[in-house]
Amino acid sequence: MKVGLTGGIGAGKSTVADLFSKKGAVIIRADQLARQVIEHDSPGFQKVVALFGSEIVDQDQNIDRTKLAQIVFSDDKALKDLENIIHPLVRDKTNEIMDKQTPETIIVNEVPLLLEKQMQSIYDFLVIVISSEKNRLARLVDNGINLEQAKARMAKQVDDEARKAAADFLIVNDGSLEQLEADVQKIWQTLQERKYQS
Repeated sequence: MKVGLTGGIGAGKSTVADLFSKKGAVIIRADQLARQVIEHDSPGFQKVVALFGSEIVDQDQNIDRTKLAQIVFSDDKALKDLENIIHPLVRDKTNEIMDKQTPETIIVNEVPLLLEKQMQSIYDFLVIVISSEKNRLARLVDNGINLEQAKARMAKQVDDEARKAAADFLIVNDGSLEQLEADVQKIWQTLQERKYQS
């Protein structure tokens, strides 16, 4: 069973993915794969450096993700060019992981831009995490992203109305961790039931 997990930046998708992992789901994180496919000396690394120049490479010969983010989040064409390199590589890696699972496995794929890229049809169910703008910004700043950049990234994503409309399961992450755990438990139970019905 393929479950797509998404939500706005700072909404708490990764925490929800961790909770699903504890239940026994196989977790695929698109962001993690996006980092892997441009690691030093990979074909993705070479393509990105060829496109954006060696100034985005740090002293350890890795891509400086902060520098790259500064370039692409202020330039729509640059962002599109980067996505055209990274997304096919991430898709290949995702398919590779999915193909190794048994039909009974619940796979939760955490994809930040799932709705923006209109990938809904790939999944059996969508779990969508929303949270207030205030809480999201606070989490992002805590994670070292400056306020301006956080707002710029949020502006490039679909709004909560679109998220609610697409959700099979909606999680509002504005409460305690205990509340979040209870929400995930409820969804997990339903997924288990659906799995045995299908």
